Amino acid sequence: MQLRDLSDAFWWIRRLIFRVDRLESGAMLENSSISNGRMRFIGGLLRVDSGGRVEIVGTLQVDGTSTVTGEFTVAGPWSLTGDGTITGRVEISGPVEISGDVDLTGTMTVTGDVEVTGSGKITVGNIIIEDGKIKAGGMTINPDVNGGQIEFGDGRTINAGTGFLGVYDGDRQIIFNLSGVTLVAGGRSLAVGPAGIRVTGAGTIAQADVPDSFLGAAVIDSSGLLLRVIAGA
Repeated sequence: MQLRDLSDAFWWIRRLIFRVDRLESGAMLENSSISNGRMRFIGGLLRVDSGGRVEIVGTLQVDGTSTVTGEFTVAGPWSLTGDGTITGRVEISGPVEISGDVDLTGTMTVTGDVEVTGSGKITVGNIIIEDGKIKAGGMTINPDVNGGQIEFGDGRTINAGTGFLGVYDGDRQIIFNLSGVTLVAGGRSLAVGPAGIRVTGAGTIAQADVPDSFLGAAVIDSSGLLLRVIAGA
């Protein structure tokens, strides 16, 4: 081989020296790309240091264990399909929707409002809040009946309306209203109000059995029973 110009030989030698220097320094990875290829680490460590950043425009799949010791931010939607455990404090500032069951074994403190809509139900022991009613054992509080009603079962209720309160046990009743207080039992009643005392359905006794009495007089017999004097038995 005959060299026509020694400068050509020196240029190729300098080029080879430059390429060897780059290979030895490892600087070629500072700006590199892999198209439709693959980089695999068997053991070892891939570390991004000194404020570096890993940016993935695509899909990140992790088949092993992931550990994050610093701040972790998800700006878009995310989905967790497996089991998860959180041992630290969690703060949620946005809305949360839960479509599955929730088991709470610790203490929950609510400083805001709790609203159950639709056919929702809250059960605490034997206390059930459902359909606008509160059930505690055999007792039911129903605000939509008679202005507000407490049911005790077997026809026993307490009703409360505007200017009205009634205690009912079958045909036995105590009624409070603007006219006063009325006691009803067995077809008889006693009403006490501003106009006086009114007795309805009182028992009777013959005038002959009450010496020195007059018709229509109210007497009390030896057993304490209130009776009205009439002409005959």
